[in-house]
Amino acid sequence: MTKPLAVAPLFPTLNWDEVKIHVAQFSGLRHPLDVFASSFEAWRDEWNGGYQRKHYWNRPLVFSMIELPKQPEQWLFGGVFRVDHHRPMEREGRPYCFYDLSDTSHGSALIGRLVIHWKKDSRPMARKPESILAHMTVAEIRALPYVGEDFPGHGNIRHRYAILESVWHESKQDWRGALENCSGVYLITDTKAGLRYVGSAYGEEGIYARWSHYFKTGGHGGNARLKKHLAKKGVEYAREHFEFALLEQLPQRYEPAQVIARENYWKQLLLTRGAFGLNDN
Repeated sequence: MTKPLAVAPLFPTLNWDEVKIHVAQFSGLRHPLDVFASSFEAWRDEWNGGYQRKHYWNRPLVFSMIELPKQPEQWLFGGVFRVDHHRPMEREGRPYCFYDLSDTSHGSALIGRLVIHWKKDSRPMARKPESILAHMTVAEIRALPYVGEDFPGHGNIRHRYAILESVWHESKQDWRGALENCSGVYLITDTKAGLRYVGSAYGEEGIYARWSHYFKTGGHGGNARLKKHLAKKGVEYAREHFEFALLEQLPQRYEPAQVIARENYWKQLLLTRGAFGLNDN
């Protein structure tokens, strides 16, 4: 039986005595993997740096790894950052510590490619290497960096806005190829308010182009009631609480009237007109 490869030898110039390990997991609002895929700067400055509840980064370097939600006990390497400054601050009446971080060259070629196997425990997000590094092994080194979730199949689309936004931002070809010429009926659910919106796409537009309007307009896609719904909440609310699903994939040969008939069927079934939903007609 082949012995698993340890993670530490992949970082020969890294002094682990200067490192705290950031174990990044779903916060209950947005998954760090979505942030990493959509903006590396936001991942570094807001999830690793920025406001933290305690003085977590009390060593010069932060080694970050992100939980892969569909791969148990596997973590994506997210970079090694230098702690340039930290200062106590108050936020919403509570004490915090604010961190300014910068990139380092440690493992830069492995960012988004190295997958680490480590069995998590219930302890805090900021860990000392001496407590967990010996248990971290190499699960995989991907040929290309992670840029968003792979297309799961038309019948398995049930994804948060933030995930799909990162997929569209990176223009992932598997998603684009599958949905660019795809007619169908889709559902947007506000998982916090319990409200639903049913829409459709047909003809040359396709699901891919139709959904791109939502990401270009901050979540409303030009729909009047969605626009009103998000007027005060903004795009961050959509990223945290909107979920997209493809209810029905339809043949490309369908006429617009046939697609709209199926859209109306789903509106009636899911009661999305009136108090239970966000459809006007």
